Amino acid sequence: MPRVVDHDARRDEIAAAAWQVIARDGFDQATMRSIAAEAGYSHSAFARYFPDKESLLNAVFLLTRGDADARIDELTAGKRGLAALHGMCVAALPFGPEGTRHARVGVAYWSYAAQNEAFWATQREHARQWRERILRYLEEARDDGELADDVDLVTASDRVASANMGWQTIRLLMPEFSTDERMRAALDALLESLRRR
Repeated sequence: MPRVVDHDARRDEIAAAAWQVIARDGFDQATMRSIAAEAGYSHSAFARYFPDKESLLNAVFLLTRGDADARIDELTAGKRGLAALHGMCVAALPFGPEGTRHARVGVAYWSYAAQNEAFWATQREHARQWRERILRYLEEARDDGELADDVDLVTASDRVASANMGWQTIRLLMPEFSTDERMRAALDALLESLRRR
């Protein structure tokens, strides 16, 4: 009897292996051969799931995005307003060694998206969804009376989104300035600056 192969699970395994290669060795070292070796498949078996590198990189991005969204959902469950926004930021910021690995993959994708129109569109759409979520939490905070009267919601959402993205880069380039403690203090100060006194 022929063995039943779960093709979706195998695609996910290969995408996860590619994520590991990018996180460990960098974007430039993520060749089809190195990813196949990481996944434990021959290149020919691998090619039936991902005919080219771009299709694989897109799958890795979707995997990364799904993981990030799941972390955000977990840390915002049952919360609203500034508490939900705090949970979202904690989920997104690169805390600990695993957060640094996620930042390495995320920043690599930003660089790639800046030079690849299809990836740019995908990355831009995801960033737009995150910004909408930030704005929604700020609107809830305003409606609940948490925000200072002079807080402009669009400007505040820009500040939060920019801070979250900026910490990813700082964590990689200047880790001594982006320890977990400093990121937490900066996040707390940012959200506190929006709060009604």
